[in-house]
Amino acid sequence: MPDPDFRRMQSALACAQPDRVPLAELWIDRVIMERFINKPIGSHDTGEDYDLQAEIEFWQRAGYDYIHIEPRYFFPKKSRRQPTPDEHNGLITSWDEFENYPWPTLMEVDFSSLENAPDLLPPGMAIIAGTSGIFEDTWMIMGFETLCLAIHDQPDLVKAVFYRVGNFITQIFERIVAYPRVGALWISDDLAYTSGPIVNPNVYKQWLFPWYRHIKKIAVKNNLPLLLHSDGDLSLILPDLLEIGFNGLQPIEPKAMDICALKKSFGTRLCLIGNIELDFPLVRGKPDDVTQAVKELIRAIAPGGGFCLGSSNTIPYYVPLENYVAMIEACRRYGTYS
Repeated sequence: MPDPDFRRMQSALACAQPDRVPLAELWIDRVIMERFINKPIGSHDTGEDYDLQAEIEFWQRAGYDYIHIEPRYFFPKKSRRQPTPDEHNGLITSWDEFENYPWPTLMEVDFSSLENAPDLLPPGMAIIAGTSGIFEDTWMIMGFETLCLAIHDQPDLVKAVFYRVGNFITQIFERIVAYPRVGALWISDDLAYTSGPIVNPNVYKQWLFPWYRHIKKIAVKNNLPLLLHSDGDLSLILPDLLEIGFNGLQPIEPKAMDICALKKSFGTRLCLIGNIELDFPLVRGKPDDVTQAVKELIRAIAPGGGFCLGSSNTIPYYVPLENYVAMIEACRRYGTYS
């Protein structure tokens, strides 16, 4: 079984060169994890039959230097019977709905995995802890169409929803850093399509990025790196993200951004994470295709450090297990700095 060493990840996030290229994923479907270790893990999202020890075993056996943990909480979306978001109208379309919305409280957040993991982790392994996104939760609460119209018609309402969500998420991060073995913070907030930002960047600058700065201050105070997950082309807002102080960016979609150009321009300031295309080779390719893609990416991006290898998004259930295994094994085989 691989021996985890989170110093490897810390080195990469500091844009330095560790002993080998670390593996990194934001999220891996439990179907993949259970097939990999051949035992049930259960659902962390719901807590149903969840086995934290089994999940830690997966992350260690797969070769990661950390386990990713998010506290459990829930922003109600369209209705309690329909928890998935409505892209048109959400639960908050007016001030009356804002006042009557069942905002979650910090007392309702389940931190049990963060409480229990430190006693279960093997030596050298750490926790990367985080939350879902402030922008994502805001538009899902309001409905995307409602949000877009309200940016023009009811900006004070938009500001208020961003405030409630951002303040709540920030409070969660303030609690997260108190737990032992937390080695980094990670926020997942999709901000862009492959063609560019989802909304006008001024929306982010006015109502979102101030909350990122609060979270960065928490990270700095606790000497922890801060990572961002966002799909899409972030070129227009990348200067802002660098100014805020994100240490790592994942997943660097090949169809959205050129990782070689990013390495050349920002390789000493930002750790680049991911970039193995999900569609091909991870889903539609063969293990040999995956291995070749990993070799080529390591050859191009790994020199000098500041790079962690992973998928161009996450690892969903429909990735063939043999392809996932080919990716992690190729990273260990070809990712050494010797």
